[in-house]
Amino acid sequence: MIERTISKRFLSLSDDFKILLLTGSRQVGKTTLLKMLREDSRSYITLDNKASLDLAKDDPEAFFILNPPPCMIDEVQRAPELFLKIKELVDASDKKNQVWLTGSQKPRLMKHVSDTLAGRVCEIDMYPLSQAEKQGNPYRPSFYPKFDGAKPSSWEYMETMENVLLGGYPEMLSVKKENRSDWLASYISTYLLGDILDEDDDLIDILDFRRLLHVLAARTAQELNYSAIASETGLSNYKVKKLVTLLESYGIIFLLPPYSGNTLKSIVKTPRMYFTDSGLCSALLGIEDPEGFLKHPLAGRIFESYVVSELIRNARNNGDYANFYFYREENKGKSTGPAEIDLIKEKGGIDYPIEIKLNATPVKKMARWFDAIPEEKRGMGTIVCMGKEKTLLSKDILVLPVSMI
Repeated sequence: MIERTISKRFLSLSDDFKILLLTGSRQVGKTTLLKMLREDSRSYITLDNKASLDLAKDDPEAFFILNPPPCMIDEVQRAPELFLKIKELVDASDKKNQVWLTGSQKPRLMKHVSDTLAGRVCEIDMYPLSQAEKQGNPYRPSFYPKFDGAKPSSWEYMETMENVLLGGYPEMLSVKKENRSDWLASYISTYLLGDILDEDDDLIDILDFRRLLHVLAARTAQELNYSAIASETGLSNYKVKKLVTLLESYGIIFLLPPYSGNTLKSIVKTPRMYFTDSGLCSALLGIEDPEGFLKHPLAGRIFESYVVSELIRNARNNGDYANFYFYREENKGKSTGPAEIDLIKEKGGIDYPIEIKLNATPVKKMARWFDAIPEEKRGMGTIVCMGKEKTLLSKDILVLPVSMI
């Protein structure tokens, strides 16, 4: 059993809320985590069970006579009929920690939550396994640049590459390497497409859906261009926008907003799109091993996706709601091209610039655009790379091996 970072935070929040809702994409380990955390007195009911689902939909009162709080209800979005009864139950008592819920289909789920349980429920997002969790260090603090002495990388070069390709779905850790692509293909057709079609059964077929995912994978770490995606897939702009919105809500992709620390017109205003799981992204592009990854023309962008996703999930898992941005300004670089910073983490009015390089020997030139952030707002900068040691390039530029984020 891999210990998850949010375990302690979940139990702490349970002391202050009557209802806790754990959301996240399919197969990230929501049920496994809560089964591990639940007390002996807390009953467990899954709405994947037809008899339980039928009772929940047809007679919520009888459902809770059989399963009174404290209880845990898995895949609660299948029976929105339960929400009003849950509200009645928790309002009848001052006790905290009465009901635990899990849910995967977030758009539909959150509509019912906001309509019925507002003010009573704490929502906690769960992500695929983080790098820290896979390394057996789940309580690594949220990353902020600090040099506290030179330290060697936690992983060797090829070990890092293997983990970029592995991704973070817990089941992938036990699937044989030669079967990982098959598991992910099944995940796409069984879970992901099923959720999409639950929203609209005429929206897309499996072939078009796979083509869309492949096109999106090839555009990871790039500005989102709906028209270009529609042209490549043969889908309408409307369908592309709706599917991108659904994929974002299911936690498959995420959008990173552009930095707008000043009002220059040349700053890009379109968000960048990233895959949450680098293993899924790599599989969609047909990359199966580190050698193939390093030769792939999109290796740098997949690596950037991996690092950006890890830094954001590291923060969120720790309850750190810092803001994250990318920076790109056209014409600023003139003959050298646009000015870019891969990631900016902002907290308390301080902007921490981060450059991401699939490179083992960083140089100061890689941080040349850090000074695009006004000096009074700029914190220590970081180059995340494939280096062997945490060190400094200068007093305000940290070099951090990717295995230590």
